[in-house]
Amino acid sequence: MAGIDGTGTYTWPGHHIGAYWGHWRGLWVSAKNWRSPDGQTFPVRIEHIGPRFNGVGEVFQDVIKLVYKFEQPEIVVDGLRTFDKPAIPDEIDPSLKADAMVYNKTRNAMGIEMERKVYQFSNEIHQDYHIIEYVFTNTGNVDEDDEIELPNQTLQDVYFTFFYRNKANAPAGAWDNSGGGAAWGQFTMNDALVPGFQEYGQSFAQRHAAQFSWLGHVPAQTVFNTIGNPMWFELQPWIAHIGGDTTGRLGAAAMFGTLTIHADQSATNKTHDPSQPRMMTRLDSDDAELTARNDHNDLSVMQLERNWLEDGNKVASDPANARYNPNNPTHAYIIQPDGRFHLQTSDPSQGRPGGWGYVQSFGPYTLQPNQSIRIVVAEGIAGLSDKLSFMLGKWYKNKVRAEGQAAANAARFSWNPVTDSPCQEGSPGCVSLTKNEWVMTARDSLFQLFQRILNVWENNLDIPQPPKPPRRFVVTSGTDRITLEWETYSGEPDPPGGWEIWRAQSFYFGIPLPDSSTVYQRIATLPGNARSYVDENVTRGVNYYYYIQAVGNEVDDPTAGRRVRLKSNRYWTQTYQPAVLRRPPGRSLDEVRVVPNPYNLEADLGVRFPDLQDKIAFYGLPARATIRIYTELGELVKVIEHTDGSGDEFWDLTTSSRQVVASGIYFAVITDADTGAQTTRTIVIIR
Repeated sequence: MAGIDGTGTYTWPGHHIGAYWGHWRGLWVSAKNWRSPDGQTFPVRIEHIGPRFNGVGEVFQDVIKLVYKFEQPEIVVDGLRTFDKPAIPDEIDPSLKADAMVYNKTRNAMGIEMERKVYQFSNEIHQDYHIIEYVFTNTGNVDEDDEIELPNQTLQDVYFTFFYRNKANAPAGAWDNSGGGAAWGQFTMNDALVPGFQEYGQSFAQRHAAQFSWLGHVPAQTVFNTIGNPMWFELQPWIAHIGGDTTGRLGAAAMFGTLTIHADQSATNKTHDPSQPRMMTRLDSDDAELTARNDHNDLSVMQLERNWLEDGNKVASDPANARYNPNNPTHAYIIQPDGRFHLQTSDPSQGRPGGWGYVQSFGPYTLQPNQSIRIVVAEGIAGLSDKLSFMLGKWYKNKVRAEGQAAANAARFSWNPVTDSPCQEGSPGCVSLTKNEWVMTARDSLFQLFQRILNVWENNLDIPQPPKPPRRFVVTSGTDRITLEWETYSGEPDPPGGWEIWRAQSFYFGIPLPDSSTVYQRIATLPGNARSYVDENVTRGVNYYYYIQAVGNEVDDPTAGRRVRLKSNRYWTQTYQPAVLRRPPGRSLDEVRVVPNPYNLEADLGVRFPDLQDKIAFYGLPARATIRIYTELGELVKVIEHTDGSGDEFWDLTTSSRQVVASGIYFAVITDADTGAQTTRTIVIIR
């Protein structure tokens, strides 16, 4: 799924490390002849949040919450909850049409309230986009309290301006590979669909504008062509990456885009206005006049900003060029005027360290008190499959090494997109293209995604529903097997197509390192009434990661235009901590050891567990035992039941009430459940 990460934004695919597609965003709201509560008239007033300004004093957060359609599944590996990033819902709403929604409400110092709903589906056909619905209302509330300071003011010539700075920052796009600036979008290419001008043969583009981005070629990289972002060199260890990810696989063979789904004609005419966004332009991401001096009290700065956000010109009015047209081409056509982007050689940055983003303004609108404007956009990503990205990139790297870059760039690779497998050129369904031509097919995939999004919106967000995932999925490591067990939601029928168990080894990312033996493979297909599976085809010392999918019937999906067999989404049950064969139980309690001991939070990772900051292990335990942990004063803080038959157990340094334990000396009393024998170990914790 497309997602938002704690260290980067718009992660896609969601299970890949460092695959970030967004660098920053911004939203400005502007009006003319605005009168403040103290009677001062502003010829131009703009409230800013982003792209660099944090909005303090101009935008006020009221509500933000995460809503799920059903309770989040509980995923447990060896007794510990496992997740990549915590995404705990604030509310459950079974009537929600999407599977998840972020809802937030803000108000700004102009008196406009914004309600935003971000919809995400888990249906695998619809998982690669967010639909974002904005409703802007003239409430007259200009600050954080509930008092309405401007109940009677009509807002004139209102514009809503959105900023996008995109990037393709799979690790190969940063520093050691394609080019350092790819990490912040320096080499991003930006293009657009513009009704009446540039529609690329798409019928939906006659009424719906869009802008989109991809990683262009970096001329300074002379070893290989960077389109598609081949993973080529070993990266520095401080860059988000996986060691050995140098097969040539394409780390960014995709495109990110923003589609305008709906924009009100006016506050009283709620039909869609195809002429919106009124302004579409490119932006030098380091433009200090527009991105570094934002202040809603500085009239001279706001006048320059207003001139620009209306028609893309900072100084003189230029309404004829407010949108892209033959005299005002998109950034991509400035870089490659003939549109043959697979042959692009010019620098996408045009010498600017920050590269280019895109901006769009909706307006002008008049808002009387309590009137609203609704704008709906979608942000989505589409591209080559993981399998094709690996096979194509590996083939390309071998070609470069064997024949040189020029020959490799011209060579054609044969693939069947329907079967997602290699093929013989000329055989039915076989397509033969150069590496760059394959990457540029991501544009077609993105346009198909845009059409699907519009179908979903026009269908009132009604799409076929996949079966629910398990309510609880538990993976338990044993001494000679790994056991998987699951429970379903109350009242949920057994999935008609049964269950599929998928497993990867070494890394949860499922990236082929050094070959396809480490990717996710289906290891079992089980009937719908199954509730457990024992994986005995495992090797000691290897980390294993799993997910389980409930399989539904094949159904017609009118929004996708084809029949599909729906499955519950993998990300509901993806494990992020490894299951690994345990040591056999100890022969006596004398063998019990606590590791690391002492536990020092400031110690190097070499003497702590790298997968979890707060974690200690008990090794050499009996097959079944109870571990009771006490403070120096004899207060019982934790009871751990060890029942898996191995000699290993782990403690996450929390109490029974999930509080993190403090520094100090603790005593672990270990009781053999079969013999009743006991032993005590002293644990020192330093924070």
